[in-house]
Amino acid sequence: MSNALVLIAPRLLALPPRELAAMRSLAALGRYAGTPRIEPRGIIAALFATLGVAAETPVGPLALLGSGGEPGGDYVLCVDPVHLVVDRDTIVLAQTIDDLSADDAGALVAMLDRHFAEDGLRFEATRPNACFVRCRQPADIVTTPPDVARGRKLIANLPRGADAGRWKRWQNEIEMLLHEHPINAAREAQGKPAANALWFWGGGRLTDAASLPPTIVTAPATRLGDLAHGIARCTRGEAPRMDESVAQVLARARVDGTRPAHVLAVATPVDADLHAFDATWLRPALALLESRAIRSLDVIADGHGAAATWTARSPAWWQRLAARASPRALDVPAPPDA
Repeated sequence: MSNALVLIAPRLLALPPRELAAMRSLAALGRYAGTPRIEPRGIIAALFATLGVAAETPVGPLALLGSGGEPGGDYVLCVDPVHLVVDRDTIVLAQTIDDLSADDAGALVAMLDRHFAEDGLRFEATRPNACFVRCRQPADIVTTPPDVARGRKLIANLPRGADAGRWKRWQNEIEMLLHEHPINAAREAQGKPAANALWFWGGGRLTDAASLPPTIVTAPATRLGDLAHGIARCTRGEAPRMDESVAQVLARARVDGTRPAHVLAVATPVDADLHAFDATWLRPALALLESRAIRSLDVIADGHGAAATWTARSPAWWQRLAARASPRALDVPAPPDA
């Protein structure tokens, strides 16, 4: 049986609707898939739903594993530097900070390690844009991914649960440590947004990541890519693959005797270059679907605080003809209320 291909398109929905409506490949996807499934909890929750795993599956230990770390039996959370802004009468998470240098990331990790050593927290960065915190004891908190919290009121997206007070206090301490830190002073002098807070999310132990399906992956060195590689490494012991095409990753799946349940391809943020995404990922994926080289195609996209999943099966000849003769714009969901 041919494979199921899952294509993740981060930030696709952040693009103007007119630009999305002009793409013929997106119109064909809309024809084949129909109305998308909306996931208000974000792109990772949408991915977990597509893979058939629990929404509570922890991102932290899987992403640490996928980025080259070893979570062991520790409780691990993702730690993302973010830029907070005051918007009228509230504070908003404006963006994540992904461009720290290796030296700056190392300096921040060392500072945090010293400050929180007595609290039993250990910070580490496997890459400048892949930071984590680990502790021996699990935390009873519910967190919000930064892509869901982005642009929304901060207070509604802070940790919740029995241990929330402690983690919110630590976040406040970190904000004070980062205020007027030399790294941020240098960033502001260069016209860059300050990393004026850290965002904790996705906590859990690797043993909590149960029932993951065997998955072959190609993905960049991003947070989503680390998660995808962690899933592959956890289920198959697979080393990261970052530069394969759709055809290459499917060819690797076809010669694999274990027949992985899913082939997962993660694109770089699409809003940076929509045409590259179209040429490199979407059009080849649709061609494989139309030729029945794959049995299904799931395209998962986000960009405005929620995620949408389009699921398409191999189209009949008349569906392919209709998609070419009478294209219609992709059904793009409206952004959720902030």
